[in-house]
Amino acid sequence: MRLTKYNALAIIIGLLLGSALLLVEVRENQSAKVSQPDLQRLVNVHPEGWTPIETNFVDPRWKESMKGDYDLVAAQGFQRGDGKNVVVVMTWSRDGVRRAGHSQQMCYEAGGATVTPPEFATIATKAGKQDMITFTANHGNQIEDVMYWRITGGKTDISTGQSRLVALRFDRLNRLAQHILGDMPDNLMVRVSSQRSAPDQPATAQIDFIKGFIETVSPSDRKLVMGTK
Repeated sequence: MRLTKYNALAIIIGLLLGSALLLVEVRENQSAKVSQPDLQRLVNVHPEGWTPIETNFVDPRWKESMKGDYDLVAAQGFQRGDGKNVVVVMTWSRDGVRRAGHSQQMCYEAGGATVTPPEFATIATKAGKQDMITFTANHGNQIEDVMYWRITGGKTDISTGQSRLVALRFDRLNRLAQHILGDMPDNLMVRVSSQRSAPDQPATAQIDFIKGFIETVSPSDRKLVMGTK
């Protein structure tokens, strides 16, 4: 049988597809060996002066609904002595490429909120600086001031995502490159938000909580949540 250029092309494509499937299998086996962080313990860590409170995010049904997107999900609400509240949400996925903590502003938009253009922010603490993304989500008469950051493969992984479509494609391409060229990265996302009435000034409770949280966690946990593990 004569080998034509079309036969050769089909063979090459078949080999490439087989190699890709083998690579995915190897990466998944590698990722299965990554130890899971204790998110429930981490999300309960809080600075002095804050008290745990009930929130909708603590509802087991909400956590169950998120398992399709992440391997681990944990959330907890806290209240300070002056009445200010925050909600802390953490997600973790062993596969930081396909099940990574997505841009949180997209999540709010999908829920019907009007979101301001996200911006970069940095919070300075006694334990070091943490880069993150901040935006506000308008739910009618209620406004939620949100700050979050992602840690992929032990490194800070943030982008403002001004364009929802462009941000999503960039995220996927960036993570795909990491998936192919390096070790399978895990992904941790930390989000802290505070609600206020529309006429009120922007909330600062989430800033105070994040600063206190980073200074309160143990050195080993700090390496995990600040992207320096």
